[in-house]
Amino acid sequence: MCLDYGPFKLVAGEEEISLEDVASLLVVANGFKLIDNFGKSRQIEGSLSEIDLLNQRIVMA
Repeated sequence: MCLDYGPFKLVAGEEEISLEDVASLLVVANGFKLIDNFGKSRQIEGSLSEIDLLNQRIVMA
């Protein structure tokens, strides 16, 4: 059985970013690069703090 409560969220400080349209999450030198379904990219600075699979969150410090 699969429980699906919606898309994962990337939590960076006070900002919560929905990963609904993100196709790839790549590790770069100082954080992550998010690439959406259309090839548009965005870079988020920080380091990985936690991956919470139950609550569908990726937390950055």
